[in-house]
Amino acid sequence: MNHAQLKAFHAVAREGGFTAAARAEGISQPTLTVQVRALEQAYNVPLFHRRGRQVSLTRAGEELFTLTQRYFSLERETREFLLAEGGLSRGRMTIAADGPFHLMPLIRGIREELPGLEIVVSVGNSAAVVQSLLDYQAEFGLLSEYRMDDRFAVLAAMHHPIVLMMPAAHEWAGRPTVSITELQDHPMVLRETGSSTRRTFEAALAEAGVRPDVVLEIGSREAVREAVAAGLGLGVVQEPELGEDTRIAWTRIEDADLQATELIVCLEERRESPVMRRLAKLIGDAGR
Repeated sequence: MNHAQLKAFHAVAREGGFTAAARAEGISQPTLTVQVRALEQAYNVPLFHRRGRQVSLTRAGEELFTLTQRYFSLERETREFLLAEGGLSRGRMTIAADGPFHLMPLIRGIREELPGLEIVVSVGNSAAVVQSLLDYQAEFGLLSEYRMDDRFAVLAAMHHPIVLMMPAAHEWAGRPTVSITELQDHPMVLRETGSSTRRTFEAALAEAGVRPDVVLEIGSREAVREAVAAGLGLGVVQEPELGEDTRIAWTRIEDADLQATELIVCLEERRESPVMRRLAKLIGDAGR
């Protein structure tokens, strides 16, 4: 059994295509294609349905992908064991996160303790973070409060206030707080439906019986900041995500419980490995 061929198949199955897999593995697409075809020919088993640039797993491919997930998980656990025995002085750790803002203090804490450890970060939405963990692509995940199940272990939780952004020239700029009732009919720019920050904010609005005028929905916190700076409306953001932007002023919203939660999670099945125990402690300490 050829390890390189299995790895090529696993990458294509995981990424959903040869182009994405080649990019993820850092090798050329023709090389990847040759490896997968060699595996299929060696065992006379078709693993992918090919329709132009579209590929999907055959029944045999689906079953093999289940096996290779376990196979490469065991390979990673073996490597982690050896790294732990060597004191984690070298090696690689991958963290999946739903944004960079809460992640950097964690990385700083890890780097201070383990300067020789290479850290790789993948950024996506909460669903992508969860999938990275399930696919054994990342050791840890950092994401806004999310519906967890017993496949995951929560290692630490961080709580941050949600604050109100406005243009620097806005009449409320400089005020230490505003009442949530003052937002009635006020133009606002919000993240897309499904954003945890928006969900928390809308729950507070509903409890207070307040309905702002939502003039724009937009799909990233950076885009919300740009819209607020352009004077399109007010926005809400977690305080650590404010950044340094002289175009923006901010204030807290009084008489409303506006707290966002960021969770540091890993797969429950991996929690007790030696390397994970040490990394979990480092990340948990840094996240407090």
